[in-house]
Amino acid sequence: MNIPVYSLNPDIVVFDVDGVLVDTSRSYPEVVAKSLRWAWSELLGRNVDCDGFTDLHFAATKTHPAFNDDFDIAWAIINCTASSQSSLLSRSLPSPEEWRELLEGCTENDVPAWVMRTFGERIGRDVVRRACEEFYFGSEALERLGERVAYAPPVKGLWENEHPLVSISWRDIALPAGIYTGRPLKELRLALKLVGWEDFPPSMIVTPDSGISKPSPLGLKLLCEKADASFPLFLGDAESDRQTVRNFGSGAFAAIGDFLPDAEHRFKTPDEALRHFGLLRTRNE
Repeated sequence: MNIPVYSLNPDIVVFDVDGVLVDTSRSYPEVVAKSLRWAWSELLGRNVDCDGFTDLHFAATKTHPAFNDDFDIAWAIINCTASSQSSLLSRSLPSPEEWRELLEGCTENDVPAWVMRTFGERIGRDVVRRACEEFYFGSEALERLGERVAYAPPVKGLWENEHPLVSISWRDIALPAGIYTGRPLKELRLALKLVGWEDFPPSMIVTPDSGISKPSPLGLKLLCEKADASFPLFLGDAESDRQTVRNFGSGAFAAIGDFLPDAEHRFKTPDEALRHFGLLRTRNE
């Protein structure tokens, strides 16, 4: 029997960021695509004869619980294609269906080990991650942060293509709120500024900088302990988010967006989800 979430009395709301608080459909997928074309041409010296990585590839990856980190998606697909003997990207890149089948071999939620075992490391993980960061931030933003651009040519940061999916303040939520995200803190600051949540309490944020990444339940555990809560409602968009709740062993999951069409509870935006579950304060509160 499926019991509605609102009848189970969640005592904390936890947000993912990408695809939940912020629409990243025109940023991170393009970071992966640009990084693949860059590595194929500049590092491997091969022929970029197609657009390469598509939204369908991205969607296939987001349904796998191990791929919480979008920069690791880039590293994985780059080393997958680099293992081909062909000089043409069109002949080396698996179709979205073939890519989904390959992902099934990553059974232990350990992306680095799976990539090394399946494809080998033709292009280093640190190199790819830095290139992704440069495409995401852009040269001007990185220079303002005092960082030197090492790989990508001067470009407009793809983060500028993002826009908010939430229109409320976190203070409007009738429960304690937390954030559990795959974004490093440096990228998270951009998202919080975009949605007007710069004053969100740092103590209620878990990022990979802390050494904790989804689908580990430890992030939910820490947030629940700080809020004296035990039954989180986690709003996410990917399989890693849903698996996090399962690993935690308590709470409920609501999907935002279209990556998880089989989710029991699915909404277009966080606002819609919070209103549905009656978790927004009234004007008199």
